[in-house]
This record gives sequence, structure tokens and C-alpha cells, in this order.
Amino acid sequence: MKVVVKDNLHTAEAGSYFRGSVRIEGDFLVPPRTYFWRDLVVTGRLLLCPESHVAGNVTCNGAVICHDSIIEGELNSGAEQLTVCDNAKVRVIRSDGNVLLRPGVVSAEVRGVNILVMGKVQCGKLMGKNTRVVKN
Repeated sequence: MKVVVKDNLHTAEAGSYFRGSVRIEGDFLVPPRTYFWRDLVVTGRLLLCPESHVAGNVTCNGAVICHDSIIEGELNSGAEQLTVCDNAKVRVIRSDGNVLLRPGVVSAEVRGVNILVMGKVQCGKLMGKNTRVVKN
């Protein structure tokens, strides 16, 4: 599938699917309902738009995982902010920075420096130096 590059921002075409592993040098804007059959590696920030699906692992420096997205593998993020939005499903979340979890997030394990949980989530383990849960 085609990826458009403008400065440091890479953008895929809407409704794309990628059969092999993908590596992006820079930031990556993934449009809604995009499917990755294997791993996704982004050296910059990742914006995974709604209802996108990654069958493998995701590695990035920071990200926003939009609502109803699915990552079947691990999400490994660098020191920048990691936000996982409403009803997203991620098997394992690991971050070297802050993690924000919105209502409905499903994950077996979440690790980060500071974890802020906004509302009800389904997580097996929450492991961070500071973990705060805020009811909505």
C-alpha cells in the first residue's frame, strides 16, 4: 500500500492493509480501519486511528491508540506520552513514560512510569511508580 511522506509525517491511504512488517522512520498517521498483518515499528510518534488492527507487535516513541483499535501483540513505547483510548484492546502495554488509559481499555498488563486510569478498564496488572485511578 502507498504511504505519503510530508516532512517527518508519514500517512497511509484510508482503508489500507499491509501484509508484511512495516518500519516507518519518523511519525506515522494511520487512517481509520487500517490493517497490519505483522509488526509495526515507528521511530517517532504513532497515531493509530479508530478501528485499526495490528496483528503483531507495535514499537514507537509515543502514541495515541484511538477507540476500538486492536493490537494483538505488545505495544512498546518510548519516553513520550502514550494514550490508549476508549474500548481499545492491547495484549500488553509497556512504556518508558506516562500512560493514560481511557474507559473500556482491555489489556493483560500495563507498565509505565506514571499510569493514569480514567474510568473502568479491564487490566490484569498495572505496574508503575505512580498509578492513579479517576472515576468518571
